[in-house]
Amino acid sequence: MKNITIALLLLLAAVGCQNKTEISYEDFVRSVNKINEGQKEVYEKSQEMTKLIREVQRKYPNEKITFDTSLGLSPDQEKKLLELVQKEQDVSSRGLLQKILDSEKEIDGLKKQVQEIQDKLPTPHVVKKGETHRDIALSYLETVHKIDKEKAKELVDRVALVDEMEVGYYTWLYYNDGVFGTFVTQGESKVNPNKLRYSMRKRQLEKAREEGRQEGMQQAAPAPTATDSIK
Repeated sequence: MKNITIALLLLLAAVGCQNKTEISYEDFVRSVNKINEGQKEVYEKSQEMTKLIREVQRKYPNEKITFDTSLGLSPDQEKKLLELVQKEQDVSSRGLLQKILDSEKEIDGLKKQVQEIQDKLPTPHVVKKGETHRDIALSYLETVHKIDKEKAKELVDRVALVDEMEVGYYTWLYYNDGVFGTFVTQGESKVNPNKLRYSMRKRQLEKAREEGRQEGMQQAAPAPTATDSIK
């Protein structure tokens, strides 16, 4: 049932992007890299913005200033910040408030740039709960391009796949004249793929280090003597 759903979604996406100009694989890769770079910059600036918001919350505890890293400032929040800028007499505090407003504009501009790039590409597959990168790629090749199962597996085995998929990730898929490529970007998720990959790798290294430390301690422990056995 899951694979049927993926296939249907991919078919709908393929129909939806029939009018888009066919692009080369090189342009496809270049565009996806630009999307990743843009989303990385959005993520970094959003993290900076979060720190600035916390500082504002400390300075103005009675003002409910919040920031959503995905949605940004709401119109009401932006209006409230503008009012605070106009009222604030302290130069330092006014500068902090203005910096938040300027950062919001920067983030908004970056998001628009990313969207413009995405609009020129074939429609991506939006990851649903339980889907894997491999399943999506295989279904795309078999359903959209009518490639037999064995050949599809061969093509998918040649590319790097993302192990951990989050709901809302965009899976970009390309196939033309025997060339297949697939990439994952943040899409509608709040979790950046690169950040998730880094966190997972860090946890794996820490786990391996801990296991190695415990193994080393066991090896270093003195073997029981005959006297110990008698006791």
